[in-house]
Amino acid sequence: MNLERLQTFRLVVQLGSFSRAAEDLFLSQPAVSLQIRQLEKELGVVLLERGGNRVRCTSAGEAVLRFSEQVLEAHANLLRELATLQSGSSLVAIGCSASSTHQVIPQLVGELMRIAPNIQLRVMTLPPDEAAARLQKGELDFTLTTDAFISDRVVAEPFSVARLFVVASPTHPLARKGRATPEEVASYPFALLPAPWTAQRRFREWATNQGVELNVSIELSSYDGLKQAARRGLSLALVAESAIAGEVQRGDLVVVHVNGLPLEYPIYLAHRVGVLSPALLAVKTAALSSRMSGARTGRRSHPVSAGPAAAAVTPA
Repeated sequence: MNLERLQTFRLVVQLGSFSRAAEDLFLSQPAVSLQIRQLEKELGVVLLERGGNRVRCTSAGEAVLRFSEQVLEAHANLLRELATLQSGSSLVAIGCSASSTHQVIPQLVGELMRIAPNIQLRVMTLPPDEAAARLQKGELDFTLTTDAFISDRVVAEPFSVARLFVVASPTHPLARKGRATPEEVASYPFALLPAPWTAQRRFREWATNQGVELNVSIELSSYDGLKQAARRGLSLALVAESAIAGEVQRGDLVVVHVNGLPLEYPIYLAHRVGVLSPALLAVKTAALSSRMSGARTGRRSHPVSAGPAAAAVTPA
């Protein structure tokens, strides 16, 4: 039986929609419909009631859904066990944004090495929608997400706070101002992460609240690209605090202070509902311990006075 079809079927049921499942899987809706039809043909039963605003399982579909959950979980466990046998250590996969690889992963890894050094952590830099989809399919064990509710099959709890600043080249006109107005900032071109990264959506919301419209001239998929655009004077950029500390300290970039900035929003640690294996429990414990350790020691850098940025784990 084709595992991809089972994964697609389960997601369609969870979301109650072919179109929403297609978005989560980065497929077209006809491709998703075809997979469901192929699964129904293979099994010789109708799995879904089509009609209205939401698809529902037939009785046969309910049975196949229970089967798919067992099979897909067993498949994920098998892949994890094989990786463990090959590496000699337990492998745990976590998906997060580029800023999290700089801001929180180094502390998590340090704490994990202290309490469970036999666990190997694979960090994947992914857009939030893709990370959520992979988590629900069992391809990831954890995600760091800005969404407190992904689905009723996922548990999320507060983990850290993201802070994003507008930065510019030292030669930029706004770099010489003590504080800029939203109108002044919006009059210059911007480099931003592309959708569906949370930063762009929240920054556009900020601009709407300030009554201005952003001039987004460049979309780049990494903070390194955004910083390079700002350093060369091509644009202003919105970058996470942890990614600019070194450049600001060296004078390669300047923070532009604006009303309502920096943007701040919570980051959640998410995993699938259920009993965690010892390896997953160790990673969760290390993550929460590193969070609490940072709060106790006041480890919260400011880009104007921060030391060199912490080294990030190389994303898979």
